[in-house]
Amino acid sequence: MLLVTGQVLTQLDFSIVNVALDRIGASLGTDATGLVLVVASYGLSFATLLGAGGRLGDRFGRKRLFLIGATGFCLASMLCGLADGLLTMLAGRLLQGACGALLMPQILATIHATLQGPRHSRAVGIYTAVAGLSVIAGQVLGGFLVSADLLGLGWRLGFFVNLPVCLLVVGLGLFVIPDTRGVGTPRADGWGMALFALFLVCLLLPVSLGGSWPALRWLVLALPPIGLTLWRVEARQEAAGGRPLLPPSLLRAPRALVGFLAEAAVTFCYAGYLFVTALCLQSALGFTPAQSGDGFIGLGTLFFLGSLVSKRVGERLGDAGAFALGAALTIAGLFVTAGLIAIDGRALAVAPVIAASALVGLGNALMLTSAYRIALSHVGKHHAGAASVALTTVQQGCFALGTAFAGAVYAGVLSQGFASAYLAAALAMAAFLATVAVVVTVRRPVPAITG
Repeated sequence: MLLVTGQVLTQLDFSIVNVALDRIGASLGTDATGLVLVVASYGLSFATLLGAGGRLGDRFGRKRLFLIGATGFCLASMLCGLADGLLTMLAGRLLQGACGALLMPQILATIHATLQGPRHSRAVGIYTAVAGLSVIAGQVLGGFLVSADLLGLGWRLGFFVNLPVCLLVVGLGLFVIPDTRGVGTPRADGWGMALFALFLVCLLLPVSLGGSWPALRWLVLALPPIGLTLWRVEARQEAAGGRPLLPPSLLRAPRALVGFLAEAAVTFCYAGYLFVTALCLQSALGFTPAQSGDGFIGLGTLFFLGSLVSKRVGERLGDAGAFALGAALTIAGLFVTAGLIAIDGRALAVAPVIAASALVGLGNALMLTSAYRIALSHVGKHHAGAASVALTTVQQGCFALGTAFAGAVYAGVLSQGFASAYLAAALAMAAFLATVAVVVTVRRPVPAITG
C-alpha cells in the first residue's frame, strides 16, 4: 500500500491543479496560455525522464530511486505552493514531473520482483484500480481543498497537502520497502531523452505560445531534422544491443504503429478535454473549484467501470471495434458538453456536466485498453517491456501536447465568446479522434505476434 500511495501522489497532482486553474491564474497573474504551461510542463518532464527512472532504479536500487523521487516531489510541491509568479510555478512543475518519473517506474517493478501468485495478482489489481479511482479522488479532493480555503491558503493547499503524504511515504519506506535491482541493466538513453525532450519543446512552444510570441512558430521547422536525428540515434543504439527510449523496431510492425497512434490520440484528447472543460467552467461559468471537481465525478466513475468491462467488449467487437465505440462515446461527450455550455451558459448546473463527462470517461476507458492491446499484441514478447515503457512515454508526452493544443484553440477563439471557444476546441479534438478511429478501423488486422 505504501508503494501505491506514491502512485497516487503523481496521479492526484494533475487533477488537483485542474480544478484550481482559475484561482491559480488570478493569483499568478497569468492567462490561459500560462495555465497551459503550468499543466503541460509536468507532463513534459515526466514523459522525458520516465524511461530513465526505470533504468536508474534497476541499476542503483528501486527503493533508493523511489525514496529520492518522493523526497524530490515533496520539495517540488513546496516550491509550487510558495510560487508567487509563473516562472517559479513552472520550475516547480518541471521538478514535480521529473521526480514523479523517478518514483513511478519503481512501483510495478518492485511488485513484480517481490510478489508471486495470488499476492502478485492482488497487488497489480490494486495498482490498476487506484489508477482509475485517483481521477475521482483528485477532482473531488482538489475541489474541496481549494474551495475550503483552509488557513487562507486557497489553491496552495492543493500542493501543500502533498507534503505530509510524502514525509509519511519516505519515513515508512525506509523500513518497509524491499530493495531490489535489475540484472545487467544498460545505461539510460541520454541522447534519446534529450532529443525527445527537444522535439516536444519545439512542438509545445509554438502551439501554446505562438499566438503571443509569433517568432516561436518558426520552431516547427526544427521538428523534421530533430525527429530524423532521434530516429537515427535510437536505431543505432538498438542495433548495438542497447535499450533506446523509443526502439524503432517497435514501429516497423504496421499494426503496432496503429496502436501507438491510437494511444497518442486517446491521451491527447483526454488531456485537452479535462483542461478546457475545467478552465471554461471556472473562468467563464463561475463554477467554484468544488463544483468543477464534482463535474468530473462521472468521468472518473465511468472510466473505472469501463476499464472493468473493456476486455469483454474487446472480445465481442474486436479491439478496433471497441476503439471505434469508445471514440464515438467520447466525441458524443465532447459535443454534449459543448451543447450544455452553449445552451445553459452561466445557469449550467453540476449534474448535466457529470452526465456529459461520464460519456468521455467510458469512451476513454474503452479506447485506452484497446489501444494497449493493439500495440502490445503485435510486438514480440522480447519487446514487451520496451513497448510498455515507450507507450507510457508517448502517453505522457501527448498529455502535455493535448493540453497545449486544446488550450491554444480555446484561447484563440475566446474573443468570440466562451461557448464558441469551447465548441472550437471540441471540434478540433473530435476531428482528430475521428480520423484516428477511421485509421484503426480500416487497417486490416494481422495475426498477433506470439514470439
